[in-house]
Amino acid sequence: MALKTVEHEHIKEILEALSLKSFTRPFAGLIDPGDFGTVGTYLPIYPEEYKKLPPNLQRHVYLIAPGRYGLICFLPRTFEAPDGGKVTEVATVFSAWGKMIKVSYKTDKGGDFETEHTIRQDKLLLYAKNKKLPVKTSVKISS
Repeated sequence: MALKTVEHEHIKEILEALSLKSFTRPFAGLIDPGDFGTVGTYLPIYPEEYKKLPPNLQRHVYLIAPGRYGLICFLPRTFEAPDGGKVTEVATVFSAWGKMIKVSYKTDKGGDFETEHTIRQDKLLLYAKNKKLPVKTSVKISS
């Protein structure tokens, strides 16, 4: 799963479609429920606003949670640990069917974390690959 930030020209089109001069609302953070790391930042769109948008503009809006919509405006460039440390090792657990069910990591500051959001998991695994960090992989066989 990958997110894309919304280009400024599309935001202008959305504003025009909603008859708004600007979005006068705060940005919100999309946070990983596992380690509370930032997945991205979004501009909330109200459900009634989403319904007013034509389909070509609705495709730029993400479903953040049931009944919550938003325009993704910022994505961290690389994986960042919530304790500010550097990742030193990564561990993944797969089900017997090959589905990744757990991704955890340790930092040089002694932090031991687990990610749950698939986008953060992907960024973490790419970070580990680029930094040539050890990734311990195991398979959980359920009984």
